[in-house]
Amino acid sequence: MVGEILGREVRVTIDDVARAAGVSRQTVSRAMNGKGEISAATRRRVLATIEELDYRPSVFARGMRTQRGGTLGLILSDIANPFFPAVARGVFDAAAARGSSVVVHNTDAHAGRESAAARDVLERGADGVIGFFEALADEDLTEVHRRLPLVVADRRAPEPGVASVSSDFATGTRLAVEHLHARGHRRLGMLDGAVGVDHVRRHAFTDAAAPGSPVVTGPPTLTGGAAAADQLLAEHPAVTALFAFNDLMAVGAVRALRERGRRVPEDCAVVGYDDLTLAADLDPPLTTVHTDKYELGRTLVEVLDDVVRARRDGSAPGVAPHRLLPATLVVRRSG
Repeated sequence: MVGEILGREVRVTIDDVARAAGVSRQTVSRAMNGKGEISAATRRRVLATIEELDYRPSVFARGMRTQRGGTLGLILSDIANPFFPAVARGVFDAAAARGSSVVVHNTDAHAGRESAAARDVLERGADGVIGFFEALADEDLTEVHRRLPLVVADRRAPEPGVASVSSDFATGTRLAVEHLHARGHRRLGMLDGAVGVDHVRRHAFTDAAAPGSPVVTGPPTLTGGAAAADQLLAEHPAVTALFAFNDLMAVGAVRALRERGRRVPEDCAVVGYDDLTLAADLDPPLTTVHTDKYELGRTLVEVLDDVVRARRDGSAPGVAPHRLLPATLVVRRSG
């Protein structure tokens, strides 16, 4: 599976050189940088291995010293979702400040397209990748990380050595559930948009809500939210409040409720996640969890800098950085 996803021809990494030469990543870096902490024989062996494997150090990494960056990949799951252009703007601005260009892929949260996007980024020789991977298996993400500096966005990292940046989903979800409880709601349901991936939001909801609170999964879109809400309400008509995976699903839920003749919030409250620009202009205005999309994009590039720098310097993998951005509840009229 991993070999099929990444293809046969991929760029050689500093880890490949270290393994082939029988030395550490730090030793490879010292040999390339002409530092004196290693013997002449070791340096010759490492440099010979570099030539044999045709290893090309990251342009992006060198750019952090010269202010001339390379290219990074940005893999998005749904460019039509207003969440992602806001994030992308933060990525573009942060990359431009470093003199780097950005190659963008849209995958529609499809595992095959995520695989193709990862393969394309690798084959282009990009210097790092930021990915909103909604369907790719953990072992495949780990292999991408082995071959290329990677930052996973809005998802649990597949292992401690892989960097990630996300909203503080656990806190944001808990705030939403506590708010609904404070409004007197005891029968809650969740519309989960994490198709094929175990997501923090679902765990946080089941931890905070009453045991057995129903969860229905569907695509994280308007139509997906409407369908999931329709199913949940048909199976659990006593539910009086819905927590949605994102604002688009929340808007779909409001539509489904109205089609059933139920008023929002009088008959059923709805709370979303993301606080898109449109949330305040809906009827009724949407109660939702706010996360700073632009800051998310900027931070993703900042963390990628850290990952690239560690590989450039030959640092031990250790535990990669995991950043959580603050999540706050914005109370409006829907819930």
